[in-house]
Amino acid sequence: MSPRPDAVAIEELTAKAARVQLALQSVRGHASSEGADVRIEVGIDGRITDIALSQHFSKLPQDAAEGLIARTHAAALDDATRAAQSIRRELLDDPRVGRLVDTVVAEPDSPAGSVVVRDEEPLQPTSIYERW
Repeated sequence: MSPRPDAVAIEELTAKAARVQLALQSVRGHASSEGADVRIEVGIDGRITDIALSQHFSKLPQDAAEGLIARTHAAALDDATRAAQSIRRELLDDPRVGRLVDTVVAEPDSPAGSVVVRDEEPLQPTSIYERW
């Protein structure tokens, strides 16, 4: 007996999602500050995986140093996000994914289908800097 067509499609999507997830784990974003006093590499989750500071950096005032790191980190995260978008596109461009999401959201007993957003609830932060 051969597998049902929808089971085959789910298996294919699962394999594709695993490939995409594995590829996303290796994505790194890079940025250097003006003057290259700070160089940062991050993963797509924003974690710093490498940082290099120039000798001149240690002479900067604390506020200037903090701002330089924060701006360079944000630029590296933007770089990682752009790189990840092209990888995610493999999944997002698959029409089966859209149909699957529509099905899950339409099911009344699913967690996605029961989410209620009220105007008075604060929006979730879109940047790690908004969480601080």
